Amino acid sequence: GVKVYEAGNDCHAIPTYNRRDFYKICINTGQNIIQYADRGIETDGTILFFGNPHIPYSWEITSESYHGFACVFTEEFLKVNDRSESLHECPLFKISGTPIFYLSAEQKTFITSLFQKMIVEQDTDYVFKDDLIRNYINLIIHESMK
Repeated sequence: GVKVYEAGNDCHAIPTYNRRDFYKICINTGQNIIQYADRGIETDGTILFFGNPHIPYSWEITSESYHGFACVFTEEFLKVNDRSESLHECPLFKISGTPIFYLSAEQKTFITSLFQKMIVEQDTDYVFKDDLIRNYINLIIHESMK
């Protein structure tokens, strides 16, 4: 499955999940302290974060104003028909990898537009909406690896 949502001062409460098999991609503008594996990372600006269900992390927002989007999904959602490699092999989700990337204004605009498109698509009756959302997620992953 997949769920995409907006997060920020003026947004509804962020969904909580009891399942531990979700991968997560977030774009966030603001100041944060992210505890990831055995390290604490302070951020200020617009970042893209890749969370792996096998690596413990927590997120503390330290700025008064923040805004962003998030997408949570299972590996099975992204790996339809077993055509793609495991997310464990993706450098963005590897245990030894760096899960945080600072974005330029241009990157922020482009990636934010992809999250907005995913939010619209998840609520449609379009038969192939999962394929479309999967493509948007893959596009975010590929843009981050450039």
